[in-house]
Amino acid sequence: MSATNASRNGCEAETAEVPVAAPEVEADKPARSRSALARNEELARAEKMRREFSANVSHEMKTPLQVISGYAELMANGLVPPEDVPRFAQLIYEESQAMRALIDDVLILSRLDEMAPGDNETEAVNLEEVASRVVGRLTKLAADAGVTVGLKAEPVIIRGNETLLKQMIYNLVENAIRYNRENGRVFVEVYAEDVVGAEDASGRGFVHGVVPGEGDAEEGVKAAAPVRMGVIRVNDTGAGIPADKLEKIFERFYRLEKSRSKELGGTGLGLAIVKHAALYHGGEVSVESEEDVGTRFTVRLPIG
Repeated sequence: MSATNASRNGCEAETAEVPVAAPEVEADKPARSRSALARNEELARAEKMRREFSANVSHEMKTPLQVISGYAELMANGLVPPEDVPRFAQLIYEESQAMRALIDDVLILSRLDEMAPGDNETEAVNLEEVASRVVGRLTKLAADAGVTVGLKAEPVIIRGNETLLKQMIYNLVENAIRYNRENGRVFVEVYAEDVVGAEDASGRGFVHGVVPGEGDAEEGVKAAAPVRMGVIRVNDTGAGIPADKLEKIFERFYRLEKSRSKELGGTGLGLAIVKHAALYHGGEVSVESEEDVGTRFTVRLPIG
């Protein structure tokens, strides 16, 4: 064998011993592409939601601004009879308050959009005390509406953001009062219960009373220990919500009765705040309703 052939054969032998990793890299490409596509789609959805939210906020602010500027211009030009000045001033005040409420709700939702569980320091919050303070603040509103508000609460301590929890309970009770009927009732409950089929404080899910992937080697599951949950329940005797609308009421700016909602000072963001505040605390909100009977909202939040 010539030196050239020996050298060639030696190189071939060395080359044959080198493992080829290219097929594995190529096999990873579809997975990486799908992951990138999913991220891009999520970013596109988030951007679309932001644009829609901005457009809705602009639209909602336009009406009170037009009313305020229109009445103020008439008064500034001396076109309002003296006896009508108090009425016009009251209208301007009411529209400014509606705009203030809208701005407050937008700021809360924007904050919730930027927050994730654990982002901010949490504190021990007694839901009984928060609910009691909220009901106290809404006593006058209830009296003016001819609605009776009752509270039955026990001490329930969770770790969370007290400001958000207070806003969540306030929105639920305020809605129950505003959209009730004359001589109606609102009943607020706060208590703790053990729930199977929920998530614990770490976010680990339970399905139908079992924990996936643990326990028996054949079945891969075992019975789940109940999770201790704090419960906030608000019942009212209002007109109720049609079954086909229950899925929509937590959407931003959704109003069941647009004319009545604006008349009562609703921003269309209250229940969206309730939903996102519950999610921020690792919990959930559900609703049951029967037309001409009433509505029940239930918030469950993990304790611990």
